[in-house]
Amino acid sequence: MSIFQPVVTERTNKSQRIVTQIQQLVVDGKLQPGEKLPPERDLAVIFNVSRTSVREAIKTLAALDLLDIRKGSGVYVKEAMLDTFFTSVADTLVISQAEVRMLFEVRKVLETQAAFWAALRATDGEIEELKALVKEAGALGNKKISADLASEYDKKFHTAIIRLSHNEVLARIITGMFDVLDRVRQKTAILPGRVAQSISDHGDIARAVAARDPEKARVVMYNHIEGVEKTLTTNDSKIISKKQV
Repeated sequence: MSIFQPVVTERTNKSQRIVTQIQQLVVDGKLQPGEKLPPERDLAVIFNVSRTSVREAIKTLAALDLLDIRKGSGVYVKEAMLDTFFTSVADTLVISQAEVRMLFEVRKVLETQAAFWAALRATDGEIEELKALVKEAGALGNKKISADLASEYDKKFHTAIIRLSHNEVLARIITGMFDVLDRVRQKTAILPGRVAQSISDHGDIARAVAARDPEKARVVMYNHIEGVEKTLTTNDSKIISKKQV
């Protein structure tokens, strides 16, 4: 039985449907790095589309660095690192309000766990570095800072928490997701009071990590992410993807 499914929708570009399906098969582990795809003519029959649609999908996936087209040999799933894969997927997303909500749902799962692990696994030296980062941001006080600077600090802090979790796979997954959320950061950074609140939240998270209190670290991270989400959805109706800028 084939892992591929026929493309039955007529409202969406068929080649893009093939791209999405193959991406999902890689995520699910049903297509492994180095695995060879069936020949183009066979895929056209399986997907119930023209060979042109298959060819376009394969070119798109190759451009995203997910497939390797070997002349005279065939098409293979690329032996890529997870971070490359998730960044490529992130770049294809159109970020609507509904998709932003779903991304925040994912953040509440992954980043709260990162904070939990950071409280358990961070070295004393790493905790001191985290405190220094929070202190640096706190020195900004209520000064008006640029959206770019606020966004950069926010990314630094969340990246630090992920690094302190000492889980490389989690780090690669979330780093790819951050590429999608960079535009969200730019939006939230200009909202009144949001930067100061985030700096305060980050201090709470850092203190929980420093206290080696994983449950508290998880809770304060959740509250922080939920607060950002509420501020964003209250003040904006749609986020435009990087592709649309």
